[in-house]
Amino acid sequence: MALLGLDSLFAQTLFWTYVSLWVSCHLLIFQSRQPNSPAFNATSVVLLTEALKLLIALTLVLWNEGGFASLVRAVQGNRMLLVKYALPALLYCVYNNLVYVNLEVFDPGTYNVLLQLRIVLTGLLYQLLFSKQLNRHQWRAIILISVGCVVKESAKLSHGTDVMQADLRSWALLLAQMLCSVFAGVYNEMLLKGTGSGAVPVSTNLQNAYMYLNSVLWNGLFLLQQGKLNEALAPQNLSTVFTPSILAIMAIMSSVGMVTGFFLKHLDSVLKSIASAIEVVATTALSWACFGTPLDAQTLAAASLVGFGIALYARTPDRLPRNAALRDEEAALLKRDARYATQSEEV
Repeated sequence: MALLGLDSLFAQTLFWTYVSLWVSCHLLIFQSRQPNSPAFNATSVVLLTEALKLLIALTLVLWNEGGFASLVRAVQGNRMLLVKYALPALLYCVYNNLVYVNLEVFDPGTYNVLLQLRIVLTGLLYQLLFSKQLNRHQWRAIILISVGCVVKESAKLSHGTDVMQADLRSWALLLAQMLCSVFAGVYNEMLLKGTGSGAVPVSTNLQNAYMYLNSVLWNGLFLLQQGKLNEALAPQNLSTVFTPSILAIMAIMSSVGMVTGFFLKHLDSVLKSIASAIEVVATTALSWACFGTPLDAQTLAAASLVGFGIALYARTPDRLPRNAALRDEEAALLKRDARYATQSEEV
């Protein structure tokens, strides 16, 4: 039985590459926040990273798919697909902006614990939009992995009353943030697994380019509306980006962007959520190994829950419930009898 149902070398490589890139990025970001690390403007990094993703995606299209003429033909044949990518790009931008809004109300620990509900929401939305049912073992695995993430983050919970003081609007904004993330991911998967709106086939590289073109535009509009665009593009802030550690973060984040497209195309949003849960535990373990951060009992318990959930996810149901099995058998008998009756009439 393949781990997580990843039954090919390609699927396994794709999954663990995605996890490894994210873990590496988290560790580099952690290192960049150390007291002796150079200061940098986070807004500039985000905007430049999105632009770099777009540049890489376009380069891959031109390199692998016949040059500029082929790119023009593909875009002309699939204009509506470019428009459709505006929605997930907008949702991701809204999600990123709601991070700051919600952290003004909830303490970081509470915020991270509540955000783990995204895994369950992803499973529900995946079933709704793709009309595919997760089996009971997969649902148990998703719940176990979610609980593992909650256990991991619960150590950061504030002992104050931030949660109790949050009003209905704050809870609604937190739910909106989770839904933005979940719906953007699942809708992006739908677009990647579709065939586009025209006669020209759409490659994953071109779809990545569509996604990040929209992302650059939405990020620019959000920064303009907030009055931060000039700050992000200011020479003194851009100059702080060109250090080895920040350039490495940008390179890894851009690679994650490319891999995510292939991940959603060949795997699915539920596995992407599970990969994110694995990142939480793996990053903590490697932070302990590399930076000496404390490793407590909660982290070990979380790792056990996530590990058990991963093992459980790939299991198939043991057998159909007895009533369901009888219904299937009766249906098969009725079909057989109807076929025999038809044959008798023909004779």
